[in-house]
Amino acid sequence: MNNAASMEASDSRVIRSILRSMVNEHWSVAEALDEYDIPGDLRDSYEAQIAEFFVD
Repeated sequence: MNNAASMEASDSRVIRSILRSMVNEHWSVAEALDEYDIPGDLRDSYEAQIAEFFVD
């Protein structure tokens, strides 16, 4: 697995964990990103990925 694929797989695992914690702990996206110590420069990317899992 190359480095880019490894990073993407790691991000996917983190996103799944964040989603699970949001449900279990009743956290908002911001609270979950804080709890997982997601750096500010990555927050927009993570928020967009998380938003894809929600239906309007």
